[in-house]
Amino acid sequence: MRAGPSRSGRTGDRLAWPAYAALAWIVVFFAFHVYWYAGGTFGRGGVLPGLLPHSVIGWIFEVAVVAAFPIGAWACLAIARGRPRGRLRRPAVFLVWFGCALLTLRGASGLVDDLTRAIGLLPEGITGLSIEDATGTAHPSASVLWSGRATDAYFFAGGLVFGRLAWRYRNRPVDAPTPAG
Repeated sequence: MRAGPSRSGRTGDRLAWPAYAALAWIVVFFAFHVYWYAGGTFGRGGVLPGLLPHSVIGWIFEVAVVAAFPIGAWACLAIARGRPRGRLRRPAVFLVWFGCALLTLRGASGLVDDLTRAIGLLPEGITGLSIEDATGTAHPSASVLWSGRATDAYFFAGGLVFGRLAWRYRNRPVDAPTPAG
C-alpha cells in the first residue's frame, strides 16, 4: 500500500480510509442535527436547546459548533485527497488532533456520567446533573436513556476515528514523492 499520493492525487488506502471515515462521521452528525432542528425526534435524548442562544457566550459557542462542520469536513477531505501540503498541513494536523481530543473527552465523559448515574455510584453523575436535569424529565423512557448513551458512544467513536486519522497523518512527509507503481 502506498502512503503518499497516487497518480490521481489521492492518498493511499492507509491514510484515505480514516480520513473518509472521519468525514462520514461528520456528515452523519450534521445530518442528525438538521433532522432534529427540523422537528425530528428519533435518537433524541432530552430536549434540544432553542435555535437562538440567549447570551454572547451562547452565540460564540453556537458559531464555533456550526463552523466545525465545514472546517472538519474540509480537513478530512483534504487529507483523503493527499493534501493539504505546505503551510496548510499544520492547521489540518491541529484540527484532526483537536477533533480527536474534543470528541473523545465529550464521549468518554458522557459515558462515565451515564454509567455512574445508572449504577448508583453518583446519583448526579460526574456533572452534578440529576437524571431530570440531563433528560428534561424525572422518569425518562428507556429510549431517551439509550439515545443519550448512543450519542455519547457516537462522540467517543468519533474521537477514535479522528485519533486514528491524526495518528496516521502525523508522520506523513509534507511533499512525499509518489512511488512508482
